[in-house]
Amino acid sequence: MNELEISVDAATGQDPQDQLKSNTYWFHIFQAMVDHELAKLGPYAFAVYCVIKSHCDLKTGLSIPSIPTIARKAGISSRQAMREIKLLETLGYISRTRSRKHNEYKLTERIAISDSKGRHRGQAQWEYRPAQIRSTIEELKRMLFTREAVGQGIHIEHLQIIENQTNIGFQISQADLDQLAESNPDIYNKLLSIRSSIRERNTTKI
Repeated sequence: MNELEISVDAATGQDPQDQLKSNTYWFHIFQAMVDHELAKLGPYAFAVYCVIKSHCDLKTGLSIPSIPTIARKAGISSRQAMREIKLLETLGYISRTRSRKHNEYKLTERIAISDSKGRHRGQAQWEYRPAQIRSTIEELKRMLFTREAVGQGIHIEHLQIIENQTNIGFQISQADLDQLAESNPDIYNKLLSIRSSIRERNTTKI
C-alpha cells in the first residue's frame, strides 16, 4: 500500500524519528458497475467487494483478507460476510480458492457494452490487476473499434438480438446459458424452446 509519511520537525519538541502517516492507497471502481450493478448487489455485497478489492496485490490482483477482516471492515457479521461473498461468486465478480489456512480471491471486472442507440450488445470481462488497468482499458477500446470478441486478457460475452422482416434469431454465449440455467430455469427452458422452434422453422424453409 502507498503511504504518505511526514517527518515531524524538531521545533515541535517531538522526536525527529516520529512520523505522521496517511494511507493513500486507492483502487478502481468503474462507473458502469455503479450504474448497472450496484442496486442489484445491494450495499453489503458492494461493501464486501470493496474490502476484497482494497486488498488486491498491485501486480497479480490476488487478494487474501480473512473473513473476520472482511466482516470488520464492511461493518457486518462474519456469517453475513460469507453470504455476500457467495453472492459475489454467483454473479461472477469474484472467484475463491482455498490455500493452506486462508482464502484467495481474484476479481473479475465486468463492463456492459451498448450500441449507439443505447441497446445492450455484450459484456466485457477481464481479471482485475491494478497495475495493468490503463493498458487493459486501451485494449478494450481497440477491441470495440475493431469489433473483436477476444483480446489479450479480455473476453466479450455477446448477447445479440438479430431481427429483420424474414428472419428472427438470437445468439447467447454458453456461459450465459449455463448461468441462466442455475439462476432461472424457467427462462432457460423457454429460451431453449424458442431456439428449437426457430431451427425447425428454418429447416422447413430449406
